[in-house]
Amino acid sequence: MFSTQTLLLFAAGCAGTALAVPLGLPMPFMLGGIVGAGLAVLGIETRHGPRDLRLPTSFRMPFVALIGTMIGASFSPALMAVLPGFWLSALAVIPFIMAAHFGGYMVMRHLGGYRRVDALYAAMPGGLVEAVILGEKAGADPRVLAVQHFVRVILVVIAVPFLFWLSTGEVVGSAAGMTLSRGSYDIWDIAQIGAIALAGMTLGRVSRLPAGFLMGPLFLCALLQVAGVTAVIAPPWLLAVSQLVIGVGLGAQFSGLRRAVLVRGVITGIGAVGVMLAISFGFAIGLHQLVPADTATLFLSFSPGGVTEMNLIALSLNLSPVIVAVHHLIRIVMTVVLTGQLQRVLARRAAH
Repeated sequence: MFSTQTLLLFAAGCAGTALAVPLGLPMPFMLGGIVGAGLAVLGIETRHGPRDLRLPTSFRMPFVALIGTMIGASFSPALMAVLPGFWLSALAVIPFIMAAHFGGYMVMRHLGGYRRVDALYAAMPGGLVEAVILGEKAGADPRVLAVQHFVRVILVVIAVPFLFWLSTGEVVGSAAGMTLSRGSYDIWDIAQIGAIALAGMTLGRVSRLPAGFLMGPLFLCALLQVAGVTAVIAPPWLLAVSQLVIGVGLGAQFSGLRRAVLVRGVITGIGAVGVMLAISFGFAIGLHQLVPADTATLFLSFSPGGVTEMNLIALSLNLSPVIVAVHHLIRIVMTVVLTGQLQRVLARRAAH
């Protein structure tokens, strides 16, 4: 099923994790996977030339579905009762998107030197696939968009756990001994997680939910939990394995990128992500006294990273991943909608 080079990436990811855990680094399975696989990709391509070493989608997506199921398993009737209290922060996602998009756009234009259309879609604070598809239709360079959004996700995934680590002094992730379990689990729990993940993937695909491989299982499991049909207990090792696969998958995305393009993307990405995270923190500070959540939960809810990765961090921090997931679902949908509307306005102005 896998080539020797793919197995090498996993070995490198495991080696990165083996170093990250004893060092007490945050999110050791995911960050160790990213760094280990990324260095392995660079080593392989330095020796053998550019090639496509990315993990097959058919392998990665089931682990994303498992993560969605584990997030849904954290849902409870008590949490359902709290959700209406987040209407204000849900609405605040819209001005956040506008502020983050504008800040990112200015960085892309003036630091990255990108064309307007490239900067517009490269600065979208979410929706990697949607940004590339919409941007290409509008005349943007899909290579620029893919690199910048990939860099955005990677930098946010790396920066956010370290920011929590620096601010609290506590390790984020499995190295800190965090668990998902509310008690002991058995083979029936694992079987239920697998079945819900499989059914949820189908639900997400049929309903065309944004990030459907994550959101389909999440919503299905949450519904079953609230209805009292299931009471799933997720094993901590399953989260660790899922983190590793996601991390290696992200690190493998470095394959085929020219060094100059990657360096430019990283430099520009650092500036854009810095601006976006500062805006995220500002919204978290401004909202935490108005909604029933602390600053940490709101910061994760507004951080412009990948939906899967941000919810993995929420799980590891024992924050409410459901609250984070709901905000990120709104972020992705509204980012795509607002960017599409903005492009139409700009096109009409250009026509006149």
